[in-house]
This record gives sequence, C-alpha cells and structure tokens, in this order.
Amino acid sequence: MEKIGLKKFLDYRFVGSLQASPEESKYAFLVSKAVYDKNEYHHALYTGNRERVSKELNLKKNQDYIFLSEDRLLLNYQRTKREEKEVKEAFKQSFYTYDLQQGELKKAFTLPFAGKLEERLSEHKILVSAFMQEDDHVLYEGGEKKRKTHLKRKKEAAAYEEIEELPYYFNGVDFIANKHRQLFIYDIENDEIKRLLPKNFTLGGYALSEDKNTLYYTGSKWQKVATTTSKIFACDLESGEHRTLYDKLDYNIAHLFELKGKLFAIAKDMEAYGLNQNPDFFLVENGEMKLHAEFGQSVGNTVGTDCRLSGSKSSFVKDDAFYFTTTADDHVEVHKMTFEGTIDKVFAMPGSVDGLVKLKEEAVMVGMKEQRLQEIYRLNLKKQTLRMLSRINARVLSGHYVAKPQTIVVRKDNHEIKGFVLLPKHYNPAKKYPAILNIHGGPKTVYGQIFFHEMQYWANQGYLVLFANPRGSDGKGNAFADIRGKYGTIDYDDLMDFTDEVLAKYPAIDQDRLFVTGGSYGGFMTNWMVTQTDRFKAAATQRSISNWLSFYGTSDIGNHFATDQTGGHPITDMDKLYNQSPIKYALDVKTPLLLIHSDKDHRCPMEQAQQFYAVLKTNGVDCRLVWFKGENHELSRAGKPQARVKRLQEITGWFDKYR
Repeated sequence: MEKIGLKKFLDYRFVGSLQASPEESKYAFLVSKAVYDKNEYHHALYTGNRERVSKELNLKKNQDYIFLSEDRLLLNYQRTKREEKEVKEAFKQSFYTYDLQQGELKKAFTLPFAGKLEERLSEHKILVSAFMQEDDHVLYEGGEKKRKTHLKRKKEAAAYEEIEELPYYFNGVDFIANKHRQLFIYDIENDEIKRLLPKNFTLGGYALSEDKNTLYYTGSKWQKVATTTSKIFACDLESGEHRTLYDKLDYNIAHLFELKGKLFAIAKDMEAYGLNQNPDFFLVENGEMKLHAEFGQSVGNTVGTDCRLSGSKSSFVKDDAFYFTTTADDHVEVHKMTFEGTIDKVFAMPGSVDGLVKLKEEAVMVGMKEQRLQEIYRLNLKKQTLRMLSRINARVLSGHYVAKPQTIVVRKDNHEIKGFVLLPKHYNPAKKYPAILNIHGGPKTVYGQIFFHEMQYWANQGYLVLFANPRGSDGKGNAFADIRGKYGTIDYDDLMDFTDEVLAKYPAIDQDRLFVTGGSYGGFMTNWMVTQTDRFKAAATQRSISNWLSFYGTSDIGNHFATDQTGGHPITDMDKLYNQSPIKYALDVKTPLLLIHSDKDHRCPMEQAQQFYAVLKTNGVDCRLVWFKGENHELSRAGKPQARVKRLQEITGWFDKYR
C-alpha cells in the first residue's frame, strides 16, 4: 500500500459550480485540477442526468457558465491565446454557446466590460454582474472614442488608489475602493445592456421570483463605512421600477428566497450573540420582518477541508418548501422549511454537502462522504437515500493508506468537546510516535470526518494527527459558538483538555514530541498557545492574528470583527484588545515557531506575522517567516499549486527538524 505523498493533491479532482438546467432534466458542473508546471488550475465541463455523468469539454482557466436551455450552455471562453489576450487588454469578456447535442462551440457575443454570468432569465436574456467604478459605465454607454479615453485614464491611475471608504480592499478581490457590484440584463438577440441599479449602489445578495419578473436584493448606496446590516429592495425587471420592502438597518441578511409568492429572508439581528449569531427565517411583508421560523442553527456548510476549490449553490425551493444545508455537530445535513414555518431534517450526510440543486423530484449534490474525495450524488428526498453517480476521484486514492478518524469525546460539566485522531500506517501501540495538533479557522467552523489532505499526509509520515471542535466552533448552536471576549480562555482550555484525553488514550504518543499548527483563528490559537505553554516542541502558525489593535485597522473585516469578537474598541478599550492579543505575551515564547503568511491576505494582513516575528527574533527564539507573494487568505485551500506545495513542505520540514 502506497503512502499519500505531499504532492498527491495534484492528482485530486475538485468538483464545483453545480447548476441545474431550466427544466431540471440535467445538470452541469466543473471538475478542476491543479497543473503544477503552469502553476494554475484547469477546469473541465461535465454534465449529468439522474443516472450518470459525462465530460463535455475542457475550459482551460475559464470557469464561468450558465444554462440557456436544456441543451445549450453559455460559457466565458476564449478559443485561442490571442483571443484571451485581446479581450483582457480591451477590458472585454467573450462568451460562447455550447450545444450539448452537437458538441459544438459557437461564438455568442463579447461584453464591453468584464462581467460574470449570474442567472438565466430566458433563452435570450441573462443577468450579468460586474465590479465598476461610477465612471466605468462609459465602457458600454459612451461609444468607442470615450471608451478609449477612459481606458487610457484608468491605465494612468493604476499606480495608486484613492480611498474614502471602509473597507477599501477585500480578501481574494484586492482593492474595492470606489467600486460597486452592479447588475445588468443583457439581451443576447439585440445586443443590449440594461443597468438595473444606481451607479453608486453596491449589490449585496439577490434572489429572483419564481416567474423571474422580480429581482429581490440587498445592498446600499455608497457609504463611508459599510454596515453589516442591509435594507431589502425589489425591482420589476420589465419596467425597471424599484421598491423598498424593508427600510431599517437592523438585520444581517444572508439569503432571500420566494415561497408561494411571499418573500422570505434568512437573517439575524446579532443582538444576543454578535456577528457569529445563527440566523432565523423571516417573512418580509408590509414593510416588516416577521419571525416565521426560529432555527438558531447555522445555515450552510462550514465543515473544513483542503480538498474543495469552487463553491456551488446549496439551497432550492420545491413543493412549497425551502431546502437548505446546515452544519450539525461535525457533518452537514439537508433541512427544509415549509410555508407553514416548520423545519425538518431531510437527510444527514456522513460528511460534507458542497453543493445542492433540484433535479425534478430529487436533488443532486456535490459531496464528500466519509473519506472519499468529492463526487456527484443523487439524493432521493422522499426515501432519504443517496446514490453516488460519479467516479471522478474513484481511483485517485486506490492502493494508498487513508487513515480513518478515531472519534474522541471529552465530556465537561456543561458541554462536550468532539475531536478525532488519525493513526499512522502500521500503528503499533508499543512504539513511540510524534503527534500534531491541528486547529481549525473561523472560529465558527468545524472539523469533520472527511478527507483532509495535509492531515492524511502527516499520518502517512508517521505522525498521529489530532483535531477537535472546541467552544467557538459551529454545529452546536449559538451558546457553544460564542467566545466573544474569551479568545484564548475557554477555547484554549478545551483544546488542552482534548490533547490530554488523546494522550491518555494513546500512550504511544511521545509527549516530548508534540507539535501544533493552525490557520486564521487556528493561527491565533497557535500564537496564543506558544505564549501560554511550553508543552509543544515546535509550532507553525499560518495566516494568523497576533495583535487585535492593529488588526482593527488593517483587516478587510477588522473594524467590525475585532470589536465584536474582543468586546472592545482599540482606542477606548485598548487594554481589553491588548490583553487578548498573543503579542502582549510574546516575550514568554520559547517554542520554535514557523510563521506562514501571504502578502495579499487582506483578512489577516501580513503585518500580523511581521510583528510577532520581529519580537520573537529579537528575543532569540528560533523562528522562521515564509512570506508568500501574491497569495491571499486561501493559500492552503485554493492557493496556486506551487505555493501549496511549498507551504506544506515548510510546515512538515519544520516539524521534522524537531522530531
């Protein structure tokens, strides 16, 4: 049996962008694969029905598509490198149709701006979105002469950013200052573009009515400081008339949907549990938000893995009910909310549901079941049975050692901590092994019993791997997830108690060879741990937080997240933020520390690693900073292939050095 090597993820296929056809007779999705030599990902288009899936064509680096009809798709596509270069230099976007019956690609149109395909309104009308500054609208309104003048001016202004708002950049997008997410109707037959929103309006989320005549949406006109709450609006797509459906800024609105002609919102007021509060279901009617169904659990999938790349929609309406995914304990479930307001569990996936669409009377999902990589599954909603339709990753792990998670539960007075252990190949209780504690991000995410490449690799390298869901994690309700003002206290205790429990159950672990790592919140906790204990022989912190005071002003979410999570303001409550910052205790660190960070990480900015590194280095601690250029907060999950290999090499090499 072969070992899972560090570069094995280059063989994995990542499944995403799942979409159903207009009449729900078929579906399409993308299969992505890392191309190491070119340091990029290439995508292939697949289609399927209720019995099988098949590959259609390679899209290279393109991954934007929608259905126009049952047998025609619209693709963001360029046939040649020359065409790719031409549209990029001209700030345009070319699209092709693909005939599923004939297997034929045909040039459809070129948009005069870089747009993203959103929704099909009819076979000849589509919704397109784009990020634009107010004067960018001349790209399609002003004629060729004005267009060229504008592009020349943009090129001259590329060396600087004029900032008058907060946030002014966003992780994975970079600078968003003065830019607005706009929405358009494009008429393919008549080559006409209709702007739907004011030029100074930034779209939040949206949903279409069942007849596709009404657009429900959230968002706001230009603001100096963006809010985490939103009003709700409606637009008649024929007349262009806009109405305000809810005029107050007191709810954070995650999702809108129509059910039996009524508009519903998945929203939270954040009063009891702050930004990480779980949402409930509200009826939007007569200018009010009326509680329709109290849920109090998360909506969506927060089960972590480094083996997914692109996302998919995970909700739909069927038979007067809204079907959606929720994270429950350590896995994902499909629930439904009826028009009457009852919420029932439809199916519990022993793993992760990464996409969910309706196919006639059934559902099709992208899933990670147990220790399998992503595949397409058909879910019988009535019988609650699952059938795997694809075998995209069936052979990738064949003949390799895949460790099965061993469940560990630590029971406390008022809660329990659930976690897992991966055992090395040929584990022998009579031997001694090193162990790695891996801490998830969030903090409101979870580890589940699904395949995680880096941890399987470490198990194949002879490490026991420990991972758990302490307080602060998702899947167990609001109170369990609420650690505001308690970072590094109750969550730290839970992780230490879990580690102690694992050591007691697996005495083969060499307690002198314990290691710890984590990213984002897990990076914060790694920083915190090395300031509080010397029990770890070495540590690796990734995309971390070390100083809440500077995080407030540099992170894309800093001004509201730092205040919410610490319970204070950096000026009026400086001590409160500083006391919860690992950097305050950095002079106590003796543990050798590797710091991994990316300079395009706007979620946990580079300066967080720089500060911590500078203090440790000048204090004589054995530490090393690996600075990734051009990567962002998603380095470990969606970074360029060569960067992902380098990252895992560095962490493993650091632990091996002290092993």
